[in-house]
Amino acid sequence: MISITKDRRNFILKSVLGSGGVLLNTHLLAMGGLNSPNQLNIDGSFGYYFLHGVASFDPTASAVIIWTRFTPTEQLIGNSIPIIYEISYDKNFDVIIKKGTEKARPENDYTVIVDVKQLRSNSKYFYRFRYKGAQSVIGETITIPGQGEDLNELNIATCSCSNYPAGYFNVYDAIAKSEADIVLHLGDYIYEYGGPGSYGENKSINRPHKPSREILRLEEYRKRYRQYRTDESLQLAHQKKPFIIVWDDHEIANDVYKNGAENHQETEGSFEERKAVAIKVHNEYLPVRSSSPNIIYRNFEFGSLINLVMLDTRVVGRDRQVSFESFFYKNVFDKSGFENSIFNSKRLLLGDAQFKWMTKTITNNYATWQVLGQQVLMGKLFLPTELLIAFRKVEKGELSTYDLFTMTAELVKIKIRHLQNKLTLTKDDIERISNIAPYNLDAWDGYFSERERLFSVLRGKKVVVFAGDTHNAWHNKLYNLKGEKIGEEFGTPSVTSPGFKSYLNLDEKSLPVFERAMQILIDGLDYLEASNRGFILTKFTPTSATTSYRFVDTISRKNYNINIGKSIAFGE
Repeated sequence: MISITKDRRNFILKSVLGSGGVLLNTHLLAMGGLNSPNQLNIDGSFGYYFLHGVASFDPTASAVIIWTRFTPTEQLIGNSIPIIYEISYDKNFDVIIKKGTEKARPENDYTVIVDVKQLRSNSKYFYRFRYKGAQSVIGETITIPGQGEDLNELNIATCSCSNYPAGYFNVYDAIAKSEADIVLHLGDYIYEYGGPGSYGENKSINRPHKPSREILRLEEYRKRYRQYRTDESLQLAHQKKPFIIVWDDHEIANDVYKNGAENHQETEGSFEERKAVAIKVHNEYLPVRSSSPNIIYRNFEFGSLINLVMLDTRVVGRDRQVSFESFFYKNVFDKSGFENSIFNSKRLLLGDAQFKWMTKTITNNYATWQVLGQQVLMGKLFLPTELLIAFRKVEKGELSTYDLFTMTAELVKIKIRHLQNKLTLTKDDIERISNIAPYNLDAWDGYFSERERLFSVLRGKKVVVFAGDTHNAWHNKLYNLKGEKIGEEFGTPSVTSPGFKSYLNLDEKSLPVFERAMQILIDGLDYLEASNRGFILTKFTPTSATTSYRFVDTISRKNYNINIGKSIAFGE
């Protein structure tokens, strides 16, 4: 970033705010366009109309979507503004290969979305937007290899769950500076909560949500996205890398399903209206190439190397989640009723239409890797039922963390002895570790039958599944009911949202004990990191792949260090 002297900054400020210049007034500030009146582009360029940066999305072999938002001054509010876009092979724009004009319209919150077509495959491009004397930062993007083109390596960064009040977006900064070619964002790009003391708030920093209440209406969702897109780290990630995204629940409301949400009450108006508004604004700020605004599932073919299938496991087909709490009667757990519910073959997560599309897309594809980008964990995370009940009691303050760990240690000892075929185990011991249930019914564990049908589609392919949502880092080996291995699953840690360490109030001594205990008690779980914020980076080649977990050491200040966690090679 260039250095700006005090005199130069004052000159700019007078030029922008003076009576002879462009008026950046209190109305503009109220729209969430500026953090301060003298804010420039993040590269120091003079672009006061383009305060929310640039971005690119959904690259194909011949096209890519480019994005910006125009911040209107008082004289321009209500008008459609002609914005020039330019595409070049070089950052100096010596040769402009594509140029056109697209309107920034008030009905789309002045966002500008251009699906640039007829591009050369497997190439890097630079792009920018202009209006009169102002120019956006220069964005960088790519097109992907076409069918039949060789691709020897592809690096994919995967992230999710960026809650603005929870901390600084250092993870996005790290992604921008990484070797990633593509960024998969698996949802919870924003959070709908608001107000002092709202979910995940980091009291050591001052990053309150705007508006300061829970968002319900069109302009409230827009203001929330505008706030997130003023963050310099997020802007940099979008400027440097093309994103392929899906939504999760908080883009609408917590624990959403196709016709409702846990965090939507009757007093808050029509859920369908709220969902429609949230999806409209999501498409304004995070565009996808789709035939319908409500359909976000789609696929991308990276030559013969990868078939990337992005799924919607949240909105379009999801039946309402089963509630663990609803099967307690006078503090006694109804195990039979619970099992009948979660194993019900009529309960759907993808829904019939998406499942048919997904089956056709994967069955008819012969890429080396079938990669699924979706929101929730697919691995079977079954724990002893008594431990799940204990988690519930800890959260309610009815059981201490010490007692929870005592119980966990007992169960771990029994499980280890059972794996060693120790004959001294009692019937009660075996019952304690055999009486298991899924801990997260919002994930695929709550939709057991449909997951088995999905596994039948994936069987025989080289499968990698990416998941978000949980805020923790996971590596699961996926097995069907017959014990056949289906593939590998990697769950990404969050950008800022808190994980198990915060939920269970784990200290530095108890944390690694808890992580190791979960790996022993949960079959198929190979890795759990329940403390740090970060992302995952996966390098795919025609013969093998490697996933590494990358963590930032803080989100409470902007200066941070990157730590490389576990690296996992697979597929050979």
